Amino acid sequence: MMDGDRTSPRRSSRKRSIIYADPANASRPSKKPKTQPHQQTAQDEEPANTLYLRIYCLGSNDNAELGLGPNHRVGDVRVPTLNPFLSCPSPSEKSLKKGSFPTIKNRVIQLAVGGMHCAALTSTNEILTWGVNDNGALGRDTSSARLEEHLKNLTLHDDNSSTTSSEPDINPLESTPHPVPFPNINPPKWTQITACDSATFLLSTTGQIYGWGCTRSSQGVSLFTPQTAIQRTPLPIPLPEPITKISARGNHILALTKTGQVYTWGLGSEQGQLGRRLPQRGNSLLSCAVTPRKIKLKNIIDIAAGPDHSFAVGENGEVWAWGLDNYAQTGALASNRGEDGGGLFISTPTRVTNLEGILNGRRIKYLTGGNSHSLCLLDDGSVYSWGRLDSFATGVDIDTLTAQKGQKWEEEFVVRDGRGRARIVTCPVRILPLGEGENDKIRWVEAGAEHGVAVTVDGRVVTWGFNASCQTGHRGEEEEIKTPRVVGVRKGCLEGVRFGWTGAGGHFTVLGEVVGL
Repeated sequence: MMDGDRTSPRRSSRKRSIIYADPANASRPSKKPKTQPHQQTAQDEEPANTLYLRIYCLGSNDNAELGLGPNHRVGDVRVPTLNPFLSCPSPSEKSLKKGSFPTIKNRVIQLAVGGMHCAALTSTNEILTWGVNDNGALGRDTSSARLEEHLKNLTLHDDNSSTTSSEPDINPLESTPHPVPFPNINPPKWTQITACDSATFLLSTTGQIYGWGCTRSSQGVSLFTPQTAIQRTPLPIPLPEPITKISARGNHILALTKTGQVYTWGLGSEQGQLGRRLPQRGNSLLSCAVTPRKIKLKNIIDIAAGPDHSFAVGENGEVWAWGLDNYAQTGALASNRGEDGGGLFISTPTRVTNLEGILNGRRIKYLTGGNSHSLCLLDDGSVYSWGRLDSFATGVDIDTLTAQKGQKWEEEFVVRDGRGRARIVTCPVRILPLGEGENDKIRWVEAGAEHGVAVTVDGRVVTWGFNASCQTGHRGEEEEIKTPRVVGVRKGCLEGVRFGWTGAGGHFTVLGEVVGL
């Protein structure tokens, strides 16, 4: 992710987010995950009141990151499109011959979004993955040999075309959600799933973490453990105490313990992303970086990893941040830092007093960060934003800030360029809701690499920021949506659909319609 002054955000670093079927419990594990479907136990039956997510997606599909299958065209998906493999029952599913693709009778209850891959947890404890697998992020074999074997048994039925077994342009093992096998592990019950650029992690009900893939340094070094560069199958991650929440973005991972401690690891460490000091160079640095270690925080109740910066929330509402801060994305420092942000980073957890100062009795519901900005959802349904302004990912009206030059608030918290144009805002600015009604309040928000997505209480989608891949859902020629705007409902598209959650990748967006069985 994070080159601070990236001129082409379209190919900027990958990012993760997570969708919860129960946002009120997003900071703690679900209590009733189901068992693996192949175990054929009584627990395979879903409770009558189970909620699941009907998945829609839009934006870049250049690398099949939307999971729409090998028959869907490569390129940008301009409007929210139902994923037939994750949203059964669906008419599209009926056109597939039995056995050609996995039939998702097990509904999605969580979905994690990486930079160019995704992973889903189903109601029967199955893990499905799709997207780019170059560095093992999918946790399963999608090689040419495995594809050749798969194609021998693969037949797509289409009323308008003949049956073919030739190799498709897009690898169906990557473009379609498939289950992750656990050949040497008796899978525990999963309670959370998260993803970073090239890795995926699971949390069990007993507090154990499993994962696969790799983390990468800015020099191109790949490591998952000190001994393994790329881990292509699920592997337990040893930690000294049970974990209650995990959060991953970019190339680093956070884990929160039952006792309020925070562990960090990963090769995304050059700009303070781990919140702890490392050896200066050599193999000892790499080994220390990818080994989970505790950082100097206590009594923490929530964590959130941004691509190159992170947050932790204490039991009394205090907020801590660390990592890359060249555009004030941590919010931890209020002083101006020059036109280019000064190239600063914060190596250890630092109090975010600017954010704490606007709470006024309200509590933080969710924190999320993009390449050079951050968003905060409060329990009253309002959203605050801070960081880089000229990419429009903050959703802050830059023209209004520029026009207000000279005000006391402006002089203290806005960094300007030589022409007086606002470039960075270091203090949280309220950007949502757009109206004053109960239904206008925000239920969920997520930061993409350079765009933002929010869902209102009544299920509308609000987006802003970089739009070159149509990841905001606004179909015009605008490459940037400067301030939050509701995605329009058109005949035959989103009619009657009420969304509850959202996730955002580098250049694509995932939306979850909550459905009761």
